[in-house]
Amino acid sequence: MKKKVCIILAVVVILIVLATGIYCYIQKMNRENAIPTISLIGEQSLTIALNDEYTDQGATATRNDADITDSVVKEGEVDTATPGEYKIKYKAYSENKSNSAEIERTVVVKDETSPTIELKGKKEVTVYVGNKYTDEGCTATDNFDGDITDKVSVTGEVNTDKEGQYEIKYTVEDSSKNIAEATRKVTVKKKPTISSSSGSTTSSGGSGLPVLMYHFFYDASAGEKGADNNWMEVSDFEEQMKYLADNNFYFPSWQEVEDYIDKKKTLPSKSVVVTIDDGDESFIKYAIPIIEKYNVKATSFVVTSWNGSWLPGQYRSSHLNFQSHSHDAHRAGANGKGRLVNLSYKDALDDVKKSKDIIGNCTVFCYPFGHYNDTAIKALQDSGYKLAFTTQGGRVKPGANKYKLPRVRMSKGISMSAFKSSVN
Repeated sequence: MKKKVCIILAVVVILIVLATGIYCYIQKMNRENAIPTISLIGEQSLTIALNDEYTDQGATATRNDADITDSVVKEGEVDTATPGEYKIKYKAYSENKSNSAEIERTVVVKDETSPTIELKGKKEVTVYVGNKYTDEGCTATDNFDGDITDKVSVTGEVNTDKEGQYEIKYTVEDSSKNIAEATRKVTVKKKPTISSSSGSTTSSGGSGLPVLMYHFFYDASAGEKGADNNWMEVSDFEEQMKYLADNNFYFPSWQEVEDYIDKKKTLPSKSVVVTIDDGDESFIKYAIPIIEKYNVKATSFVVTSWNGSWLPGQYRSSHLNFQSHSHDAHRAGANGKGRLVNLSYKDALDDVKKSKDIIGNCTVFCYPFGHYNDTAIKALQDSGYKLAFTTQGGRVKPGANKYKLPRVRMSKGISMSAFKSSVN
C-alpha cells in the first residue's frame, strides 16, 4: 500500500512538472509571438506645399508592455520637390519576427503656386487707325514645370480699322492645374498729324520729322569711356528710348517716310526715326537689348564689307531693320573725302548694288562720312535706293530732296532736356 502511494505521488509530481513546463513554454511562445502595438506621432494625413521642408515625426511601439520604438522600421520617402501622394509605412515586429504590426501615414505634396506670365513689350499699347498691330507675346514660367510658354493660350483681337480699346488675354495652366492670367490693353485711335507745310527747321525744333543719328555705345559703370562725341553712354541711351516708349512715339516705316516727303500722307505728331550707323560691336552688345526692351523700331546702317554677311540675318526683327552704309566705301579717299565720292559711276554703282544684294530688301542709304556728290546720287537712284541720308543737321520736311536728307545728331553727354527738345 505504501509503495502504491509513493508511485501515485511520483506520477503527480511528474505531471505537475510537465504541466509547468508546458505552461512556461506556452507563455514564452505567446511572448515571442506577441504582436506589437504601434501608434503614429502626429497626423495620419497631411498636406505640404511644393518644396517645403518635411520632417517625419515617426511612430511609437510597445510589445509586452515594453517600449520598442527604437526598433520601428520606416518604409517610404517624401519628395517635396515633386507633387504627388506619398505613403510612409511604419512596422514593428514580434520578438521572433514572425508577426508584425504596421501603420501608415499619407503625405500629399501639393503645388499651389500659379505660373508667372511676363508680357513682352508694354502692358498698354497705342496703335493708330490703319496701322498694323503685331502682338509681342509673352513668356510663362512655372516653379515646377519650368518654361511653359508653349502652353499659353491667347484670346482677343485688335481691329485697327476702328477706334477703341481692346484687350489681349494670355492664360496658362501648369501640370498641377494652377492657372495664371495676364492682359494687355491696346488702344486704337486716330493719328494726330505733323504739319506738312514747308519752311526752315533746325535739329532742335520746328516742324518736320526728326531722324536720330547714333553711332557707338559705352558703359561708364564698367569703366568704359567713349572715344569722342559719336559715343553714347548706354544708360543715357536707355533713358532716351524709355522716354520715346513711355510717351507713345510713333516709329514710321521707311515707306511712310517716303510718302511723307512726297506729301502723299501725314504722320502722327509724335513721330521719330531712330538710326544707328556702322553696326559696331557696341551696338550689338548695348543698343539692341534696349531697343527690344522698349519696343522701339530702329534702323542699323551697315557697312556690308565689315559685317553685312551675318549681322542683318542674325538680328533682323520687328524691332530692327538694316539698310546700307555702302559695301566698301566707308574709308578715306582722296582730298579728305570718303571713298564713295572718289569712285567712278560704275564703281560706285557696283558698290551700292553689292551692299543692297547682301542686305536684301534695302531701299535706304546712309553716305559714309556724310559725303556725297552727283555721281553717288545717280548710282543710288539707278540701283533702286529711294532715300539717302547725309550728316547735315535738321529734320526731314515734306518736299525735301530725298537723296540729301538731314538727321539729328545724338552726341555724347546730351541732356534729357536737349533730347526731348530734339524729338518734340
